[in-house]
Amino acid sequence: MTRTLRTLSRSFLLMFALPAVIHAGFTLEGTLPGTEDGTLATVEREWLEDRSTVVVGRVPVTGGTFRLQAEAEPGYFRLRIGGDETTFVANEGQNLTVVRQNGALSVSGGADQEKFAAYERVRTESLQRLVLYVRRTIAAARTSGNTSEVERLTEAEVTGYQAHRRELNDFVLAQLAGSPALYASSLRWDGDHRLPELAAMVRAYAAANPAQEIAKRMLARLERFEATAVGAIAPDLAGPTPDGGTLALSSLRGRYVLVDFWASWCPPCRIENRHYVELYRIYRDKGFEILAVSVDQNGPAWRAGIADDRATWRHISDLTGWKTPLAALYNVSALPASFLLDPEGRIIAKDARGEQLTAVLAKHLGPGATTR
Repeated sequence: MTRTLRTLSRSFLLMFALPAVIHAGFTLEGTLPGTEDGTLATVEREWLEDRSTVVVGRVPVTGGTFRLQAEAEPGYFRLRIGGDETTFVANEGQNLTVVRQNGALSVSGGADQEKFAAYERVRTESLQRLVLYVRRTIAAARTSGNTSEVERLTEAEVTGYQAHRRELNDFVLAQLAGSPALYASSLRWDGDHRLPELAAMVRAYAAANPAQEIAKRMLARLERFEATAVGAIAPDLAGPTPDGGTLALSSLRGRYVLVDFWASWCPPCRIENRHYVELYRIYRDKGFEILAVSVDQNGPAWRAGIADDRATWRHISDLTGWKTPLAALYNVSALPASFLLDPEGRIIAKDARGEQLTAVLAKHLGPGATTR
């Protein structure tokens, strides 16, 4: 009994001897003339993996100003004031300033926010040059009824977006080492471009900040890249089918399977479906299957897209949009994206489209070819 009391006493003392972790956090100070008194300034931590947010601070605006002290780990945050919002990066001990510029909220001050702002400028310019310009050209071709040009330009848009992601990786590697802005960029990392260098940068950050949640999440993203690399056994996934059942990728083992991430609202995906129709007709009885994983949120639109495209292959979706863990498991954050698996479930190609996909299937499932 005495020994038990001593043990309890030591545990009790230890509990009080170890203080709870308190973060120095950061400060936001805003000067927003014309903002109605009582309007709330709310700061939310944003988690990129499931697009979720957690409130870390909230204060009212008084006399056009506010000061908010957030006791939070470094990371990526969203500021909401009335109907306006913006995102920013903050590290512990930093003092940030909020103003309105050209009618929009702007956060400055703090080395990490400046790095994130530079990343955003590069991202905006790259997206405009490589993707949005092509998208406007597609709209003009569609208006004129030039279907073949729409298809050609849509493929150019997909290629442009891939180049855009590579440019972002290059900027991250050149500018974001050691900064929590690295996490803010992680949603758009390209796992097939300079991944060893990116992995080294992330692991260095995690080694310096092992307790930070963003470090743990970036390491987990790296692990998912490795798990979905060419040569790896693809992670299993399962989800609801259009008829209310459940289908698992593992149930298709023994066939060549194209795991295709798409959505009914994605024009390049819908155009690629036309190509899949012919491939499926040719190769379905020779050991080929397609598992289409939708990031739709609207059930009727999802089912209508399947019917309109005559997409008679396998489909799953939990209808949670980009919050779906199905896409997160494969680090998919943009569409279209696909992974071709061999009968053992090993990834043998990624994002193979059009003639490239046809060539891969012909190599493995040409005339007379069969799978066991």
